[in-house]
Amino acid sequence: MPLTVRLVLPEDLRRVAWLEESSFVHSWPYDLVAYELTNPRAILLLAEREGEPAAGYISLRHGGGEAEMFRLAVAPEERRRGVARTLVAEGLERLRALKVESCHLEVRMDNEGAIAFYRALGFARTGRRRGYYQDGMDAMVLSLAL
Repeated sequence: MPLTVRLVLPEDLRRVAWLEESSFVHSWPYDLVAYELTNPRAILLLAEREGEPAAGYISLRHGGGEAEMFRLAVAPEERRRGVARTLVAEGLERLRALKVESCHLEVRMDNEGAIAFYRALGFARTGRRRGYYQDGMDAMVLSLAL
């Protein structure tokens, strides 16, 4: 079934919160996801297949010509089916349309799969944030010129 991407709507918030919980040890609570939906600098996109629950979502925020990718979550049953790649591609296109010049993100230093995924999309290491995560793990900062 083909995948479509659209803006997250208020009625999608419960599914987005579920995607958060199923994807991250330290997931965003429902209220934070709901706040992002009202933030004029945020872009929240949902990937879905017709007749099925949302497959994944991405959260980006932009300002001053730059953007940050905050979250990228994919339902467990949809992983390795192109959902993340589709969401990132659509998110980056929307940022380009807003004349955003670069996009940054942080990823755990031990998350080799995510690092390889972002590098395959053209992101390059631009920094490191020591002790960034709650467990003390460092974050790798990756950036992409748009």
